[in-house]
Amino acid sequence: MNHKKLKNKDRMSITEIILRFFFGFLIPFVLINGVIFFLFIQTPRIQVVDQDSKDYEKNKIKFSISCILPLTNIQTFYENNEIPYTKLANQYIIDADNNGTYQIKVTALNQAVASSTFTLESLDSIAPTIDLNSAIITGNTLIISAYDNQSGINYDNVYAKLEDGSQVKPSYIDKSSGTIQFQITDGSKVTIHVEDNLGNDAETLFTIS
Repeated sequence: MNHKKLKNKDRMSITEIILRFFFGFLIPFVLINGVIFFLFIQTPRIQVVDQDSKDYEKNKIKFSISCILPLTNIQTFYENNEIPYTKLANQYIIDADNNGTYQIKVTALNQAVASSTFTLESLDSIAPTIDLNSAIITGNTLIISAYDNQSGINYDNVYAKLEDGSQVKPSYIDKSSGTIQFQITDGSKVTIHVEDNLGNDAETLFTIS
């Protein structure tokens, strides 16, 4: 009888050892290392919102960052040169004054790095186009067409510059078609000056004969 009781006691001890191994060591070990591995492989995520500028002069590029771990470094670049950013609530903002390549680089606590690179092309840095093929010269009348696909033409600052340096304003403008008409003295060489609403300008020389 005593021998049987001892065997039962030994069996209970082995069961207890196994349970303690699983619940006291193996499962916590797997869980802890699993969490450590999960955190180790975490990489920040960058979401960029490229908002079209309404005046084609400045663009506020907004971006957000999601990451379980704290961030240790955030950098923003324009054409490989570091530029500043601001933070508003959960968003970050870059004041973009120029077209070109922008980059956002983020580093998390585990040294994981994420980056996002994009090209901005919505800002108006291009001069208006004077359509030479549309030019009509009749007597001392010059008719041209001009257009600008972004900020638009500033018709208040369109003029013909004469050889003596004086300026002649258009005698007629049709803004819907971009048609501009000048009355110029016969035999004059004139330079037509056209600007867009951001000051980008184009000039073309005509001879009135």
